[in-house]
Amino acid sequence: MANTQSISNALGINFSANTDSTDPNTIFVQDKKASKAENDYEFARGNLYSIIENGQRALDDMIEFAKQAQHPRAYEVVGGLINNLVDANQKLLNLSKQVKEITDNAQQKEGGDTINNNLFVGSTAELHKLLKGDNG
Repeated sequence: MANTQSISNALGINFSANTDSTDPNTIFVQDKKASKAENDYEFARGNLYSIIENGQRALDDMIEFAKQAQHPRAYEVVGGLINNLVDANQKLLNLSKQVKEITDNAQQKEGGDTINNNLFVGSTAELHKLLKGDNG
């Protein structure tokens, strides 16, 4: 445990010995150097992944139950669960899209990937005159 603490301190992250991802008390590793928005994005993304994975397992179980029970309510629950999983997947895609738009806008405001190249065609003597401001 002390070994992981020293590694965590060197990397500037918080470490949780609890690795059970289904435990609601699990603390995720948070990079102290990253911005709060990036940490929030990673946390929300991880939660959506977990919801989708757990929902998929629940859907598989519910489909089996509905086949065995042959009850209309069981099939109604399956339909609702499918709808919820589709919504969670759409939220995950929207989250990624929103983060991409935010980072693209931030890059454009900072000057981003703009490259200005100037080309002078002429002799070095002409360039020297131009730089000195001697037009005559």
